[in-house]
Amino acid sequence: MPASRSLKKKNDISAFLSRRGYEAIPIRQNIAGLLLISVKVNGIEGLFILDTGAGVSVIDSSQVDSLQLTLQKDSASFSGAGAGGQGLEVIPSKGNTIEIGNHVVTDFTLSIMSFEHVSQTLAQAGCEGFSGVIGVDILKPGKAIIDYGSMMLYLSPEK
Repeated sequence: MPASRSLKKKNDISAFLSRRGYEAIPIRQNIAGLLLISVKVNGIEGLFILDTGAGVSVIDSSQVDSLQLTLQKDSASFSGAGAGGQGLEVIPSKGNTIEIGNHVVTDFTLSIMSFEHVSQTLAQAGCEGFSGVIGVDILKPGKAIIDYGSMMLYLSPEK
């Protein structure tokens, strides 16, 4: 497909979604191939991994103070998702506001767990740090559309 036709198609997709209330959020890809987006949690901006395979959105436990999260430690659970089959403690944080462009979700419960091993591995590969993972619990209600050709995430405003 000629470059001019490809650009027109991209603009057509963007215009079509824009008319339906969607906002384009830029995605970038790091050297490890992970997709990254800018997200505000409780008004504080951070870099997040966009993960369509993650059922829930998760924040790295090292970010609790900087993102002003309140933990419900009495509701903590253990997940078998840890490396080497070890359980990882998962602590909920309720009542948060998530902003991705003009898509705003209020009174949102995030899961908090340690990404220490993942962060160390990515840092050794030369990747920048990240605050957490945005999962299906935000993407599906936001009617997310990912345009890999233009590296844009489209979300509708929260209704």
